[in-house]
Parts: sequence; C-alpha cells; structure tokens
Amino acid sequence: MKKLLKRTTADDFRVMPYNLRWFTVLGIGSSPNDRRLYRLAVALGLTVVAIILPKPIRISDQHPRFESIVRSVAELLFGVLGFLTIIIVASKSEPFRQVIQKLEQALTSFRDRDDQCSRLIVKVNGGIYRFSVAFARLNLCYMLLFNLVPPAVNYPYYLHHLLSATSSNKTRTVEFMLPLEQDFYGLDIRHNILHYSVFWLVTWPACTFTTVILWCKGPLFILIRYNTLLYQLVNCMLRELGAATVNGVSKSRRRLLTWKQRQLVQIVELHRTAIECTKLLDSILRLVLLIQSVGCLLMWCLMLYYISRNANLNVLNVVVLTLSIVFEMWCWSYLGHQLTEENASIANTVYSSCCWYDEPRVLQKSYQRIMMQASSRKATITAGRFYNVNIVTFAQLVKTSYTYYMIMKEIF
Repeated sequence: MKKLLKRTTADDFRVMPYNLRWFTVLGIGSSPNDRRLYRLAVALGLTVVAIILPKPIRISDQHPRFESIVRSVAELLFGVLGFLTIIIVASKSEPFRQVIQKLEQALTSFRDRDDQCSRLIVKVNGGIYRFSVAFARLNLCYMLLFNLVPPAVNYPYYLHHLLSATSSNKTRTVEFMLPLEQDFYGLDIRHNILHYSVFWLVTWPACTFTTVILWCKGPLFILIRYNTLLYQLVNCMLRELGAATVNGVSKSRRRLLTWKQRQLVQIVELHRTAIECTKLLDSILRLVLLIQSVGCLLMWCLMLYYISRNANLNVLNVVVLTLSIVFEMWCWSYLGHQLTEENASIANTVYSSCCWYDEPRVLQKSYQRIMMQASSRKATITAGRFYNVNIVTFAQLVKTSYTYYMIMKEIF
C-alpha cells in the first residue's frame, strides 16, 4: 500500500498516478476483455451475496420493529449506491481513459515551463495527493470501525455473561451488536456465538471490499478538480497575457504580437480541452450523481428517523454512514460549483485583464473565440441532466430530506 501511495517529483505533472495504480489493481478503467475486470466482477458478486442479499430477510420477519426496517433499508441503499457507482464507472471505461489522456496531455505541456501556471499545477497536485492520502485513511477508519469494533465488544460481553450465568446457575440471553442490521441465511448471529463467528469471518472481507468501493469515489472527486484546474490555467494564462501588454513595451511590436498569437492559440486549445473533459466527465457521472442524489434524499430522512428513535451503540454505525453520505454529496456539490464558477470567470478575465478591445484585430478574433467558448455552454456536472450539481442544489437536497424526515416522524 505504501508503494501504491508513494509520490515522486515526476508525478507533479501527472493525473493522480497513485489513484490510477489502485484502479489498475481493481480493474477499473480496463477494457471489456481485460481479466482484471472479471476479478472486480467476482469480488462484487461475493460482496453482494455476503451483505446485500441477506438484508431483506430481516425485513420479512413476522413482527419486525419499524425502526429496524428503517435502518435496514437505509443500509441497503448505502451499499447499493456504492455498488452501482463502481459498476457504472467500470462500464464507462472508454470515456474514463479519454478524460485521463486529455488531462495528462494538457498538464504535460507545462512540464518544462517555470511560470505561474506550472507552479499552480504543482500546488494543486500536492493538495490532491494530500486529499488522496487523507481519504484513504478515512476509509481505513471505516473498515476498522465496522470490522473490529463489533467483535471487540461482543466477545468480552459474551464471556462476561457466560461467566455470570455459570456462577449463578442461570441462563441469560445475550444479544450481539452487529455492524449492519441483517440476518445471515438462517444463522442465529444475534445470540449464538458460533454462528456470529462464522458470520464475522465471512463478512469482514466483504466489508473491506465495500470500503474499497467507497474509496473509489475519491478519484472521481479528483477528476473534477483536475478539470477545474484546466479552467484555472486558462485564467492564469490570460492574466499573464494581459500583463505582457504593459511589461512588454521594450519588445518590438512585431515580436510581441507574434508571441501573443502563439499564446492565444495555446489558450484556445487548452480551453477546448477543458470543455471536452467536462463533457466526458458529465457522461461518466450523470447517472452516478442522479442515483446518488435520490439515494441521499432517502437515506438522510431514514437515518435521521432511526437516530431520533434509538439511543444505543448501534447508532454509532448509523451516524458514520450518514456523515459519510453527507460528506460525499457535499464534495460532489462543492467541486461541481467550483468547476462552473471557474469557467464562468474566463469571460470576465478577458474583459478585465486583457483589454481585448484595444488589441489588433487579428488578436480580437482569438479573444472573442475564447469568450464564445466560455459562454456557449455552461461547464457543469449534472445529475442525469435534470439539474446541475452545485452548492445551491446541495442545500435544496438537505432541506427537502429534512422536510421528508419531519413528515415521516409525524406519521410514524
């Protein structure tokens, strides 16, 4: 793992190389004929058998508590969201490779430069690396919480009651804390220590793989950040171009004009690449974000209802799931908002920093082309093309889910 997360100076102008190493191991982004993709399919199938399929069994009990059903449905939604995300991304291998290739080519063109743009790339890549490591550690904490905390509580608890029952010659029923609300193919995993041990040994690899699936959302966040970086580089190059009008007085007018023409060609091409990357990312993520938005709306109100009705150790796991899904949706919304705002600021940069209307006619056409590209299509990441994913829609989603929770609380 340390080798896969290791960062070198050669990675300063590459696109999340450490995350792509993990994706290669998992088979994500591979061609349909790649054997690693079958390895991913087998792991997904085993996880579904161990975690997803047993969950409805709990719901079909004769007299289940309603809170138990709420928790089980919310956990089922959480797992399905993760599995659907990884399946959709794996099925979008071609646009995934295309966006990686375009981003790599764009960043590599700045490798031999020593200016504000190259320093911006190094800075952003350093921040992305720190985020990748922090996100990996966060998901490692999830894995430890769901895999180790329940047995660490249950086994001492069982031994204590077993010793107490032996000394008092009375039989006591022990109910174990489970990481998820479910049954397991007829085994008495809530009271029988042997059955619980079998359940834990079978499900901990599935829980570990589920954590890896949740981690895979991190690189998707990062791809949006890289796309935003391209728009930032366009703004940065435009500001440098505008400053050259003042600082380049000592140059001959012909040399300055030739230099600015070359720069504008590069800016137009970089901006076109950024727009193409946005379209590719939207094609990859639109279905993921639609499912995520609908799932989050349901999960938040279900989780809030369960937390408000129960005060025990099981609430800890529910709180972790709720905070996790809120954090994920906030990341999507914040990064989508940043992407849109950075592209929208390009036209303002042309007006305020470049004074394009004072330039020769041959340069004015290039400036106008940049502004037309920035205004012709709003750079956005959408949820199924129904709405743009940004901070405003995130706030509306939170408000709507809380409204549904209050209605649910009043009815039940």
